[in-house]
Amino acid sequence: MFELARRYVRTSLVFAAISVLLGMHMIAQRFSDKPQPLRWLPTAHGHLFLVGFVTMMIMGVAIWMFPRPKSARYSPLISEICYWLITFGTAVRATGEIVASYSKLKFWLWLSAIGGIAQSIAILLFIANIWTRIVPVGKLLKEDREPTPQRGDGE
Repeated sequence: MFELARRYVRTSLVFAAISVLLGMHMIAQRFSDKPQPLRWLPTAHGHLFLVGFVTMMIMGVAIWMFPRPKSARYSPLISEICYWLITFGTAVRATGEIVASYSKLKFWLWLSAIGGIAQSIAILLFIANIWTRIVPVGKLLKEDREPTPQRGDGE
């Protein structure tokens, strides 16, 4: 597995753990003596899980598994930029939404919006970058494929 793909996958697992912990906090809050309205916590939980875990896991596996034909206009640098944008965006968005649940300052919602913009840019940039790596196997050039073992060679 490539280092960048491994980073996507590991970071996605960290976001999954944070999402689960936030979910447990929301459940525990419901059973407290004075339950508070959850406000932005379900939104943060959803973004941590769906963008932080699911989307980043898919991105990491795509970088790892999709073929790299010589004709593809794929840039590892752009995938690296996408990694930092989506990681920063998810962390900032979740932080803004979590703190906005306990604060009346609109600043936290603005911070959340900035994180959401970073996430959106990262996802769209990733799609544009990986698009040329999505090819049917038959379209790959012969030299792009791994050689297949020949049967009947004295076996």
